[in-house]
Amino acid sequence: METLGSLIDKLITVSQKLYHRENIRHSDPDPEKRLKASDEICVLNNQRVSLVQEIDEIFLKALKDPGFLKI
Repeated sequence: METLGSLIDKLITVSQKLYHRENIRHSDPDPEKRLKASDEICVLNNQRVSLVQEIDEIFLKALKDPGFLKI
């Protein structure tokens, strides 16, 4: 299992990529680039959902076992 920190790091990276692809999708004059950005947004959104689910699982485990997360 990955650490909470590494999952949050990945979530930040995916969120930054999403932000940039959204900018391309909304402002690039080239329709092909906008379409490619839309496809990438779908993939990134799926990655984001998976990461959030993994983070949620860690917090649920921590609620059940207070010693699960070591600080």
